[in-house]
Amino acid sequence: MKPQRPFLLLLAASLLLAALACGPVVTVVVTATPAPLPSPAFVPTATAPPPTVAPTPVPTTGPTVPAGWLLYTNPLFGYRFYYPPGATITEAGVDGFPTDELPPGKTPSEYMAELQAMYGNTLCVTVRYGSGYVSVSAPANREFRYAICGRTGVGVGTMTEKSETMFIAGTAYTARGYEFVGEETPCDTLPCHNETMVLLLSNDTRIEYGAAPVEGVTYADYLAATRPVLVQIVTTFIPGP
Repeated sequence: MKPQRPFLLLLAASLLLAALACGPVVTVVVTATPAPLPSPAFVPTATAPPPTVAPTPVPTTGPTVPAGWLLYTNPLFGYRFYYPPGATITEAGVDGFPTDELPPGKTPSEYMAELQAMYGNTLCVTVRYGSGYVSVSAPANREFRYAICGRTGVGVGTMTEKSETMFIAGTAYTARGYEFVGEETPCDTLPCHNETMVLLLSNDTRIEYGAAPVEGVTYADYLAATRPVLVQIVTTFIPGP
């Protein structure tokens, strides 16, 4: 006799429920793995070129001389410089000497005559132009050993230090000095308001330039009309051999 289908289905369901009640429940967790993202495409970028650095100008050994300027050459020490036609030049020699320099067996007058014959009028050369001047003291006259060559005093007032660099025969030198302002009121003319600059070369040549105490000329006039010419005179200087 064949069993009936409803009975068989009921029996199968009962056996399945019994198995689930007796055994552990297994839970399957399925994790979705995202698909890898495509690599970004390489896009080249423009690189800015490095900045261009302008080369530092190298000064030439020869001075820049304006057309028509005259040449002065010191007959003993051999240095040279140029100056404008409107300038005047004065030369000076030995005015004295240190007492400890007097040689044994000679009188002061004898030694003075010997020094004057040796150096002549070559120790101090002064160029006067406009309201200013340039004085060149030779190496033998170091620290004004035999002659004063330049300004000797300015009076009572305020001195402000100043400096500037210039090239002489291709070498950089620093001129140092001061701007002087007196106590008078007003104080705009050169006897009261002026400047003095000094430049020392490696061979003990001393170059001084500045404003002369000219009445009726203001310091502003000196800066505008005279000083640039004085600086140009100094930069044409060529040391002797």
